[in-house]
Amino acid sequence: MSPRRANPELAGRRRDALVRAGYAEVLEKGIQGTTLDSVVARAGSSKGGALYYFPTKEDLLVGVLDWLLRQLNQTLDQVLEAQDSARGKLVSELEVLFHSAEVNRKLYLVFFDFVAVGTRHKRFRALLQKFFEACHRRDIKIIELGLESQQFRRVNPHDAAATIRALVDGYCLQWLVGPGEVTIETYRDRCRAVLGAYLLR
Repeated sequence: MSPRRANPELAGRRRDALVRAGYAEVLEKGIQGTTLDSVVARAGSSKGGALYYFPTKEDLLVGVLDWLLRQLNQTLDQVLEAQDSARGKLVSELEVLFHSAEVNRKLYLVFFDFVAVGTRHKRFRALLQKFFEACHRRDIKIIELGLESQQFRRVNPHDAAATIRALVDGYCLQWLVGPGEVTIETYRDRCRAVLGAYLLR
């Protein structure tokens, strides 16, 4: 009797279900409160099946972070490709990054939890570094396009790209831990105004 062949599509769906369940668990309970057993239960999987894809909790969390950052990068790439001008690309990027209170609260609760872990663990730090490098390259392209089209004043593209990321993450963090009276849209508009004063001719 020949052994059964693995079904890559089915395996991909099972792995994806575990990753999504892991994301939901981290969102609800935080990284410390998430366990392999709780993820297995949420995904409707078996413990043995989960261990096949993710032998440890750390492996699962790395999978969750990798999935989350790839989703965010893909969304940003698609949104920016739909715009021709540098200003249009920057505005679209800010719309994604300050999408809505519900979306941003979920994203940043999980994201900042992973950032805290990433300061101490190499695997998580490597994924976060890769993500920030992608953001930096993307924003450099926006700045360079703005310089070429003379929409932006003369700035150093690398410094400007770092400034964009600092403002976005800083304002989102202020909103996340703030008292709640100030809306996410207010922080978006503040970020847009600061970048406009910094970049526009």
